[in-house]
Amino acid sequence: MSGPNILQSVAIGVGAGLLYHLLNTSSEKKVELIENFQQCVEAVKILRKHCNEVPALGLDCEWVDAPYVSVLQLCSHKGYCAVIRLCKMESIPMSLCNLLSDRKVVKVGVGTAKDCEHLEECDLPTKSALDLRFVAKLTGAKAQNLAEMYKAVVGGTLKKDLELIRSDWEADTLTPQQIQYAADDAIAGIEIYKALANKVSDVKVFEKFYDMDYVPHWHNGLESVASDECCLQ
Repeated sequence: MSGPNILQSVAIGVGAGLLYHLLNTSSEKKVELIENFQQCVEAVKILRKHCNEVPALGLDCEWVDAPYVSVLQLCSHKGYCAVIRLCKMESIPMSLCNLLSDRKVVKVGVGTAKDCEHLEECDLPTKSALDLRFVAKLTGAKAQNLAEMYKAVVGGTLKKDLELIRSDWEADTLTPQQIQYAADDAIAGIEIYKALANKVSDVKVFEKFYDMDYVPHWHNGLESVASDECCLQ
């Protein structure tokens, strides 16, 4: 078995400046609706390819009757977002299971502990999930909800329409508005991570917070580890 390629090695542990350069070379932005086994296989291939460069994915879920996940959204650093309708699929590709359980690929979002709890109930155990509020505290940013962090960190706007939030995610056909709403949260997650990862010398500093639930009164006191130095070790 060959070792990790140079870009993957850099993404895991190099200095912030080079990491930021890699994270911002996006040329494959696309939102793709996935509703069957083969479409899912192809989408995972694309996500895997992108993760070979930077092992990070924005993750979010939608559901009608928790804990059963209706829609799973995964977005790569290049802006490719798969909106996967688990509720429409008779079987789940092993490649998706393997991607979610791959500890080398960090999955970022807000409230990831709840998403992972629900995915576990769907026989999709998910490892190396990172709540972006940890990333915010560790880089001197304010730990807020996804929309507030997206505005503060990236300068973007997330529309939080209650009608869309409460819409039928298991309808025969999703509307374009539902698809974009679902994708936006995963896209925002990876964009926030890209921006904040540029503030640390080594992204491994986040690893101790993988798979942890962010609890404000426990974790608001975390000290910033932001650095102007680049560590090449």
